Amino acid sequence: MILVLGTAEDQHAAAIYNKIVARGNRVSYFDPRLYPREMTVTFDGALPMTGTVRYRDGQSAIDLSAINSVYCRQWDDLIAGAGAIGAVPDAVEQRETEASLGSLFRGLECYWVNPIDSLINSRYRIHQLQMIRTQGIRVPEIIVSNDFRRVQAFFSLTDEKLLYRPSGWNSAAWNVGQVDEIARHIADLPVTPVEYQENIIGDEVRAFVIGDTVCAGVVESADNEFPGGLQGSDHVRPIELPQEAKRICRRAAATLDLRFCSIEMRITPEGEYAVLDVDSNPMFLHFEQTTRLPISDRLVELLIAADVDAYDSRLIVNA
Repeated sequence: MILVLGTAEDQHAAAIYNKIVARGNRVSYFDPRLYPREMTVTFDGALPMTGTVRYRDGQSAIDLSAINSVYCRQWDDLIAGAGAIGAVPDAVEQRETEASLGSLFRGLECYWVNPIDSLINSRYRIHQLQMIRTQGIRVPEIIVSNDFRRVQAFFSLTDEKLLYRPSGWNSAAWNVGQVDEIARHIADLPVTPVEYQENIIGDEVRAFVIGDTVCAGVVESADNEFPGGLQGSDHVRPIELPQEAKRICRRAAATLDLRFCSIEMRITPEGEYAVLDVDSNPMFLHFEQTTRLPISDRLVELLIAADVDAYDSRLIVNA
């Protein structure tokens, strides 16, 4: 069986769930906000773990030992939002709910898209780029600092404007500025660490890695000076990446232990590929609708294949 973790409002998780249902495979949807008030969960302290999820409204129970693959797009938001439906939980209930769900899902020995630790590590973007750089892949030169003298020295090494933003992992939008503009920004936030990045000039490419498959498009945005997440007004033109670029994408994903991710790249005028960012919980519906590339189909096939393989393996062991 396949388990999809998501809220009722998560259109991406719901799209994956609905496609699995349409293919006739066994799948359950788990919304952590229903726990503990709208569902009961019982699991043991052994591995492999056994247990059951039961809904108070009479929905079919979930046998935890039957789960072979899991799709989880946003781990932190899901767990932090546990118990959010119904009465507001007190601090003790919230703490115990998060702790039990954290143990529950870490105890599921199955195929995850993506593994919990990889989802959590995605908040540390600079460390991700450090790891990717060790594989011989070009990434932007970056510093994090609240010392303007160091920023000035870094700025002197670049030929273009610097990109900068607060260093928080959930900050998506970049600002673009010359050194005097950055000086005024630091004066407003004198002790806040800010992330500064080399502005690599070139075509913006968004690639999705789904297992061994790589689908990509060139982002044609109305505002190319501000890279970041795709906007609803952005147009994406599908392209077939050369094998070297696909190799870079697969290696970057494997380095971060990701089975599914989006990779923001630049193609420089010299034809070099640089990785700017890797998103372990990407939104893909707008990209898919614009390019007609089969992102969700490939993701569903990845989950189904893991489910079937695990089921077949148990049949062989029990034969």
